[in-house]
Amino acid sequence: MGIGGRLKSWIGDQRVEQLRDRLAELAEQSTEHHLRLAVTGLSQSGKTVFITSLVHHLLHAHRSGSLPFFDVAAGGRIIGSRDLSAQSSNPFPLQQALTGLGQEPPHWPASTRQLSEVRLAIRYRRPPGLRRVLGESATLYLDIIDYPGEWLLDLPMLELGFEQWCENQRRLFEREPRLSVASSWLARVREVDWHASADPALLQELSESFAKLLQVLRSDPYALSLLQPGRCLLPGELVQLFPLVLPTWPAGEIPDGSFLALLKARYERYREQVVRPFYLQHFSRFDRQLVLVDCLKTLNRGEACFTDMQRALNGILQSFNYGRNGFLRRLFKPRIDRVLFASTKADHVTANQHHNLDRFLELMIQDAQRDMGFEGIETRCMAIASLRSTQAAEAQVDGQTLSCLRGWRKDSDEEVALFPGEVPTELPSADDWTQERFRFIDFAPRRLPQHELQPSHHIRLDQLLEYMTGDQFR
Repeated sequence: MGIGGRLKSWIGDQRVEQLRDRLAELAEQSTEHHLRLAVTGLSQSGKTVFITSLVHHLLHAHRSGSLPFFDVAAGGRIIGSRDLSAQSSNPFPLQQALTGLGQEPPHWPASTRQLSEVRLAIRYRRPPGLRRVLGESATLYLDIIDYPGEWLLDLPMLELGFEQWCENQRRLFEREPRLSVASSWLARVREVDWHASADPALLQELSESFAKLLQVLRSDPYALSLLQPGRCLLPGELVQLFPLVLPTWPAGEIPDGSFLALLKARYERYREQVVRPFYLQHFSRFDRQLVLVDCLKTLNRGEACFTDMQRALNGILQSFNYGRNGFLRRLFKPRIDRVLFASTKADHVTANQHHNLDRFLELMIQDAQRDMGFEGIETRCMAIASLRSTQAAEAQVDGQTLSCLRGWRKDSDEEVALFPGEVPTELPSADDWTQERFRFIDFAPRRLPQHELQPSHHIRLDQLLEYMTGDQFR
């Protein structure tokens, strides 16, 4: 063989070797893959309890039968799971939450006040078939973050200039209950000459009054959701910003150093230095999304609460990056390809009402679900309870057997057995809202054991896992 032939042979050998190395690298990568799950929900929607229960059940899925409808667990293919959250600079407080839920009496975890992260490594056996050529086992890394729901409220501000945001807020404050609750603050805002030189002390006074106003609107009896800036609702957050809610926008150029110029600059700084980094670092690269919704709260609180939550959810969902999530797109620009809307507190109604709860949630988010369907996104609604607080019971009424619930009331620690009421399968009419038709009560948690988990400790958590992650184990 001449020099040219030997050179071609050598180059060919090198290419074969490179191809062999690349295939080995791909085979190794095929044993490890990642799924980023966005657990989305407004304040007090149950994100922390959900994440705690989800992680707890997954960590024990290799030896417990608590997830019968999660195929990889029910089939005994989970080898083991490991919590890698300690490697994060902001680990999720799993043990603290489990300790509280495992006490007697148990108590709910405290509301989230800062961001924390969960990373689970789930080692599993591949199913029989062609994929066995890639290895007998593989590992799925599941990433979740927990965060104050109040932070989520601000994501729609990324698409709004200051004047647009103020106009949206003006429309909200034209309606009850905002109009009456905020009457004094609105009158004070309309007294100011917004083109005059700014007085920082007055802006601080108006900012603090607005933050207090938002706290009133989020509390009973109003329980509103669409409250921005969301960080104004958190203790210790110093956000000196409020919308300029005026009948007409101040005409003319904005003078430098004016009230209006200073307030606009604060809005831009808040949006670019606080909201945008949060979105880019944590929300722009998720693969799948779970949206937790407390439908029973909206029914209890009335039409204004229901409408406000609808607006808040639709605005937030528009901030996420939806689209088909194939392999190449996942490598370069992940997009959410599957969304589950979960109605929490399914344990607060009887089992025969779970279908109604599914249907009611579908009606609440039908616009968002329709838009996602147009983009080719797979969606589903499901009633769940990440931690079951009640037990099924029966009562005899007028010779008939009535399905009831037994549990401990959250507000009085009194044990009760009652029929909680029916969930409507159509959106309530104006008369339904005024008749005080809905009176679903809150229950205190039942103890969650550290071991020996059972299907009775949750409702549909396994079905949720199968829908959100099942294809990753095939």
